[in-house]
Amino acid sequence: MNERHRQKRLTALRYVLALPRSVWYNLRLLPLRQAVRLPLLVSHRTRVENLGGKVVLDTPALKTGQVEIGFSTCQCSDFRYDRTRLNIRGQVIVKGKCTFGAGSSVEVGENGILTLGDRFHLGPKSLLICHKEINFGYHSRVSWCSTIMDTDQHRLVDSQGECRNADRPVTVGDNVWIGCHAIIPKGVTLASDTTVGAGAVLRGHYDEEMTVLAGNPAVVVRRGVKRETAAAVNNL
Repeated sequence: MNERHRQKRLTALRYVLALPRSVWYNLRLLPLRQAVRLPLLVSHRTRVENLGGKVVLDTPALKTGQVEIGFSTCQCSDFRYDRTRLNIRGQVIVKGKCTFGAGSSVEVGENGILTLGDRFHLGPKSLLICHKEINFGYHSRVSWCSTIMDTDQHRLVDSQGECRNADRPVTVGDNVWIGCHAIIPKGVTLASDTTVGAGAVLRGHYDEEMTVLAGNPAVVVRRGVKRETAAAVNNL
């Protein structure tokens, strides 16, 4: 058996092993009329800490496996050892097909609203924490080992006891590529067709489209370019 056939059989086995857990999660998070279609496909290597929240599938047509959680890998991850983590206490709005890589961690707080555009991808071992509001546009993708969060996860208070570091929304436009080890903290806005370089640390609003951001803090290092999508390549 060659390597290609072996990988196909291994992938098929992973989907089979995912069925029992996927059935439970669909029934737990979705209305019955949606759950029977199994739109959520959850790897058996996924650890769930809380499913008290709600998933809204805002899409005209449901498909089995529309949202894949914990399957995709890359050079930095190993499916055998990396466990995906879910802590969903708030609301997740999914507007199409989405994938969460193996070993990724997604946390939505009780008051958090996480919105994922069609073809959103969270890379393996990446961290996504939403306690207030995070919005991803169409075809936005996060590479491996990156961090996006709209909270500091601790409070800083002044002498009057007032909080000085409140949670702030994060907004990511369409067709945004976020490179590996990038950090996107609270209050960041990214315009559509932005490319974020590996290891970049963002701060504030980046409103100019078709730019490349790099550095700490990140600045524009190139203009007039954007990530080429698979659809564009196929149309050549």
